[in-house]
Amino acid sequence: MKTIYSLCAAIIVLGMAGARPSAFGQDSQPNSTSVSTSKQFVAPARLIKRIDPIYPLEARQRVVQGAVVMKATIAVDGSLKNIKITNGDPMLRNAAMDAVTQWRYEPARVEGVARAVDTTISLNFSMGDTLKLTVFDLTQTQTGADGVEAVAPAPLPAPPAGLSRVSGRVMAGQLEKRVEPVYPADAIAVDARGDVVLLATITKTGEVSDVQAVSGPYRFRDAAIEAVKQWRYRPYMVEGAAQDVQATITVNFGTPTAVGTAH
Repeated sequence: MKTIYSLCAAIIVLGMAGARPSAFGQDSQPNSTSVSTSKQFVAPARLIKRIDPIYPLEARQRVVQGAVVMKATIAVDGSLKNIKITNGDPMLRNAAMDAVTQWRYEPARVEGVARAVDTTISLNFSMGDTLKLTVFDLTQTQTGADGVEAVAPAPLPAPPAGLSRVSGRVMAGQLEKRVEPVYPADAIAVDARGDVVLLATITKTGEVSDVQAVSGPYRFRDAAIEAVKQWRYRPYMVEGAAQDVQATITVNFGTPTAVGTAH
């Protein structure tokens, strides 16, 4: 089984160039394209509900600290299954177990389809400088997803000469017309979900061109590109003059009635 945890920040880090334009290079941007569907996009499980443990009174009184390490499976419904403690002081184990059994995750997904993955959780009990201060630190790793290898996406290509890259969040505020993507029929049957991150040029007239997918399930990429090509924006202005800019756009396929959003 291959490690997929390295993809956690894959989508988050894209498109944060800032509100003011700044050119990152002179390379030419590739034309709009869809990568071979023989590849698979893997998104790791994400913790969405965390309950901190209650520090046992006896452990406090004896100043017992340290990590409780657990192995578990993150199921397709986001719950933790088969939890087993592999290391940790006996005084801390029950508190750690009681807490993590209440945790919930957005499950790991391969091409948007939920998959069970194994995880190792290290929950650290620390009393800090005084007995009244408790800190619970979480670290974890994930492996599995049917042996599919997760490869970190390549960095964004530099924009063409003379074209500035603007934060996707800034351009989201400029959006005037949005066409929703068509949810692929084959994705409905397997309840596939996921976000597609696109890199696009928004012209000085507000049209979208040169769209390419940079992240997200391949099954959704063509639908996302076709929808975004029809979007229209208010022109991006610099000192009163409209400018061609490049920005990232995130299209969310959360349900069969997917709604596109720009970030």
